[in-house]
Amino acid sequence: MHEILQFNRLHADEQLRAPNGQFVLHYDAAGIAVITDTERDEVTWRAGAAGRLLLGDGGEVQVEAGDNHETVWRSGFAARGAQYLILTDEGDLELLDGEHVRLANVRTGPVEAQPLRDAAPAADITVGRYLLSEGKKRRTVVREQDGQLRVGEHWPNGGGGSYALSGPLVDWLEQDGTVLSWRMLPIHGSKAKARTLCLTDTAGTVLWHEGTPNPATPVSAGAPYAYGGAELGTGGRLRHQSLTSPSGSHTLTHQGNGDLVLRCNAEHRDVWSAGTHWAESTWAELTPDGDLVLHNPHGAPVWRSGTAGSGARRLAVRDDGRVELLDTQGRAVWSVDAHTSCDTPAVDTPRGAVLRRGQTLRQHSLTSADGSTVLGHNDDRRLVLFGADGTWLWYEYLGEAQQPGLFLDEGGMLRILDDDPERPALAGPADELLVESGEVLLRRADGTVVWRNGEEVAETDAAAPEPEEDFETWLEELNGLEYFSVAVVHDTTPDEALRRLGVDPEQARPGTWDDLLTQSAIEDAAFDDVCVAAFALGPHTLIVENMGHPGTDSSALSVGTFAVACSRSINADTTFAVYRDGEVVADHSEEGDYEEPTIPEVLAAMEAMDMEDPQEAAFDGTLELFCRTAGIRPTVADVAGIGRWVIIPALG
Repeated sequence: MHEILQFNRLHADEQLRAPNGQFVLHYDAAGIAVITDTERDEVTWRAGAAGRLLLGDGGEVQVEAGDNHETVWRSGFAARGAQYLILTDEGDLELLDGEHVRLANVRTGPVEAQPLRDAAPAADITVGRYLLSEGKKRRTVVREQDGQLRVGEHWPNGGGGSYALSGPLVDWLEQDGTVLSWRMLPIHGSKAKARTLCLTDTAGTVLWHEGTPNPATPVSAGAPYAYGGAELGTGGRLRHQSLTSPSGSHTLTHQGNGDLVLRCNAEHRDVWSAGTHWAESTWAELTPDGDLVLHNPHGAPVWRSGTAGSGARRLAVRDDGRVELLDTQGRAVWSVDAHTSCDTPAVDTPRGAVLRRGQTLRQHSLTSADGSTVLGHNDDRRLVLFGADGTWLWYEYLGEAQQPGLFLDEGGMLRILDDDPERPALAGPADELLVESGEVLLRRADGTVVWRNGEEVAETDAAAPEPEEDFETWLEELNGLEYFSVAVVHDTTPDEALRRLGVDPEQARPGTWDDLLTQSAIEDAAFDDVCVAAFALGPHTLIVENMGHPGTDSSALSVGTFAVACSRSINADTTFAVYRDGEVVADHSEEGDYEEPTIPEVLAAMEAMDMEDPQEAAFDGTLELFCRTAGIRPTVADVAGIGRWVIIPALG
C-alpha cells in the first residue's frame, strides 16, 4: 500500500512502501512497527511499543493493542486535519490532509505547502505546491510522492472526493506552453456547463479536460480507403477501425481505449502498441504532410510518428508483421519492426463491411461503405456498433474467454466465442453479417434480413406491434433518469406552484433546464441544495428537481386543486403520493405504510398497468404510475423550452 487512511490499522500482513521501494513500514519479529531501508538492510525508525499502528484521533501516529483497541503508545507526531499517512522516498513519515496536501514530516516538522493560483503549468505543481481554486467548493490538484496528480473537490463540511491522474497522461499534461485550470465547459449531450479541469494552450484552446472523453466536434471518416484492407492513404482516419495485412496474418487496430495496436492473428497476441491507452477516445490520421498522428477528443496530438515532411503517402501492414509508412516510390520512411521474424500462415479475416460464413471478428472491425458506422471491439470484452459521432448504437458482451470474438459459423449461425458451450446463438441461420449506415444486420443470400442491431426481425407479413406509450423520454432528456423528484399540479401556473413550495417569486428566474444546471455549477451548489424547475404543461404545471430530494412531495401544492408527486433517490428509494385540496389522499411510497389504492385516479392507472400492488407499481413503474395518475403525457418539447427555476438550500 502507498498510504494509510485515518483510523485504518496497518495489519500484520501489510506494508506501507515508499514510491521508490527503498523504504518499507512493517512489523518486526516482536510486532513493533519499523521503517526498514531495504538497500542497507537497517531500521531507520521504530515505534515505541508493539501493537497495531494507525493514524488516530487528532491526526497523531499511535499504536494500539488488545481487543479493546487500547492506545499503548503515542508518537507525538501529529497534525490537525491529517487524514493520510505516507512514507516518502527519503524514508520519512508524512501526514497529509483530506486533499492530500502535505501537513507535517516526522523528521523536519510542520510543512507549509504553497497554494498556487487557480491556473498554472502542470510541471509547476510539486509535492510542495498545489493548484487551488476556492469558492463554496475547494478544488485542488496536488502532486503525490509517486509523481501522479490528485484532483480533488471538497466542501467546507468535509464532504467531497478525489481521483488520480497518473503515468503517461501526467507526462503529456506537462508539455511546454500549456496551463492547467478550471473552466466552464459544456456537459456532454446538453447545453449546460460545469466547472471542469482543463489543459489549455497559450491561445486558450482546450487540449484536454477531465471526465468522460467525448469529441469536442464530430470526427469525420476522413478520406475513403479500402476499409479493413492493408493500407491507409493520406487523409484517411482510423477510429475503432483496423487494417489487416494481405494474407490476414496481422492487424493494426485502433482500440476503444485510444491505443493503436498491432496484433498477430495466428498467435492471438499483441506485438506492438503506440502506448496511448491512457488517452481513451482518440482517433488516428495520416496527415497530408505524411505524419501518422493520434488525436484526443479535442484534436490535440497525443502521439505521432514524427514523419511530417518525409513524403509518406501510405500506411501499410505487411504479412511479416511490419507496419510501414511508404512514400510515392514505395520506400519506407518509418516502420514498426517489432515482429519482423514472424512467418505466420494466412488467416481468413473479415474485411470491408461484411463478415461471411466461417469468419471470426476478433480485434478486427467492419465499416459501412460510407465510413459512417463501425462494428468493432471497444475492449477485450465488448463488441460495439459505433455511429458517425462515436455513439454506441448496439453492443454485445463477449464473455470471459481468452480470445473472445463474433463468429458466423458454417451453418450460418451468429455466435459469441467464449467458454460457455451452452451459450445460444445470437441469430441465424443467414449468410452474412453486414454493416450499413447506422445498423448491423444479418441477412440471407436472397437479401432477407433476420436480425438487426441485436434484435430479431419479424417476418415481413407479420402485423407490426402497437408502439408502447412513452412515459420516460422527457425526463431522460433532462437528467438520465438516475434520480429525480417530480410533481404535477393541476390548473396552476409555474410561479404559483413554486410559491406553494415556499419559493419567493422574486427568486424564480426564467430559463431552460440547461440554464439551471449551468448556474448550479457556477454557484457550486451542494448535493443538499435543491435545483428545481417548473414548466407549463397546458393548464397544469410540471415541477422537476434534479437530485432525488423528495421536497416536491408537498400537500401544499394541491390547495384548491389536485397534485401527484414521485421521487427516486440516489439509493433507488421511491416515493409516490397523491394530494387533493391540501390533503394526502394516497401514499404508496416504498418506505410508507402499505395502503390499498382507493382513489379512482390510482385505480385506473393500476388497471392500465395491469398491476395489483401499488407499492410495486410505484417502484417498478414510477413514472408510468405518476403520468397515468396525473393524466399527463409530457414530451421532450414540454421540458426543452423556457420554464421558471430556482436554486434553494432546502424546500419547506
